[in-house]
Amino acid sequence: MTTLTVEIDKERDLLALQALLNRMDLKYRVEDDQSDDWGDLSEAEIDGIKAGLEDSEAGRVHSHADVMAHINNKLDQLRKSNG
Repeated sequence: MTTLTVEIDKERDLLALQALLNRMDLKYRVEDDQSDDWGDLSEAEIDGIKAGLEDSEAGRVHSHADVMAHINNKLDQLRKSNG
């Protein structure tokens, strides 16, 4: 058995393809993907990405420069305490 995956953007194209497959007496399955295409990501990965996007939109983020300054400050403190 061979599986063929086809992505169709236009609803009218789907109807035409279904008619063709029916005429060829081929079995097929239509998966209606109403959500965004997340590829092979797991639900946990998708949830994490969505949470990150929500944080970003709500302003709960830190700039790269701020994070690097914080890390460098911590490293300086560790160096001083370890002599």
